[in-house]
Amino acid sequence: MADEVRVTTLDVAQADSLYRGFPDFSEWGSLTPDDIDLWERVASSLAERRRAATPEMLERAAEVAVRAAAVDTGAIEGLYSADRGFTMTVAVQGLAWQQMLEERGEGVRELFEAQLAAYELVLDAVTHKLPITEAWIRALHEKLCAPQKTYRVLTDMGWQQQDLPKGRYKTQPNHVLLSDGTFHAYAPVDQVSSEMYRLLQQIRTSDFETAHPVLQASYCHYALVVIHPFADGNGRVARALASTFFYRAQSIPLIIFANQRPAYLDALAQADRDEYQPVISFFEDRGIDTMQLVSESLLTGQTPDPKKSASRIRELVASDHELPLREISAIGARLEKEVSDQFEAQFGSLNLPELSLTTGRSLSGRPSPWSIGARRFTFKRQDPPVLVAEVEFSIGYYQDRPSHLPFTILAQGNDDKLELRLEDVYPELTPMFKFRIANWVQRQLSRMLADLAQQTGSR
Repeated sequence: MADEVRVTTLDVAQADSLYRGFPDFSEWGSLTPDDIDLWERVASSLAERRRAATPEMLERAAEVAVRAAAVDTGAIEGLYSADRGFTMTVAVQGLAWQQMLEERGEGVRELFEAQLAAYELVLDAVTHKLPITEAWIRALHEKLCAPQKTYRVLTDMGWQQQDLPKGRYKTQPNHVLLSDGTFHAYAPVDQVSSEMYRLLQQIRTSDFETAHPVLQASYCHYALVVIHPFADGNGRVARALASTFFYRAQSIPLIIFANQRPAYLDALAQADRDEYQPVISFFEDRGIDTMQLVSESLLTGQTPDPKKSASRIRELVASDHELPLREISAIGARLEKEVSDQFEAQFGSLNLPELSLTTGRSLSGRPSPWSIGARRFTFKRQDPPVLVAEVEFSIGYYQDRPSHLPFTILAQGNDDKLELRLEDVYPELTPMFKFRIANWVQRQLSRMLADLAQQTGSR
């Protein structure tokens, strides 16, 4: 990680002697049947969404996932800060995402682009079914760290910025000096090649090749960070390497968000104590998270683009022409339903069992200028003497003023009307408009109840 304290000549022999190495894959943990069932259910849901998606939607959803992975892999290292809002804005290429990257600091955009290119390298290897080799892992490191010129090292002379060798194994120890004065030991320089060879041999065993992708990804990631073969960037390489197995299985990268860093490091620390299940579970959870993200991105892709809807609203508002009839009718139906629902809900809250409320079509004919909805509400008290109070309302669309307040809700017999803009009711009824409707209905109910009260008092 970028905030590790590395040593060069400080007690190197002591630190080297503490290196324990990574386990063989046969010693790694397993998934329970419930774990496997959960993974398969989420994977099945994702597959169903993919079958219903267009090629463009599939490409877009995959792009969101890989960009999210690329953003936060650098943030986990402490190369820059990231929160969930920042990550998703960059991932979906939301408004001013380039500027947001620039605001995180000098060189952040270059780091993100290098990390994105590395994940594309992983995807290309999976697509072409290329084997994982030491040369490929070194190329991955070179791609990920391309913009990074130096890394921070604690030497006998204090902190120094040293040149970062890219695509090459470390030539100096990178053990970590902990705050309590002890060391977290990584592979000694002279053991890196043999340990990387051993890792590749484990990957090629039949048990590994047939294992669940969660076990493959978590094992390779853990083994690589135990070795720490590079001077810096090991975490980034490990996450990209783990993504290889998720890509092979479900065409998804491994996404670990920056705010998950404490849980991530804790799981790795437990693995250092030979407790492998926490890191396995962590990787399963992240794989499920990523499948759900892609699945929900596909679902979002099936809904109208809000930018296009907003543009359509602006066109309609600015237009001097009549709205399409089907859109006008749909708006009228939504308005009728909202008013009716409010009448029934508010009447129900009054707790007046002696009164009944009936609704029906308006009988007063075609309101001016053009009716797109009309309803009648009747309060009736059945006990003699029978008392009745009614209100009728109509919904009108003014064809001759589409750019101003084209819709009106008018109660017959009083001047209490609502004038509406197109954006109040299209493509959805806005929360503010629903609030106005609720108040309008309350006023109509008050008038009706006052009418009944007056009738009762006059008998």
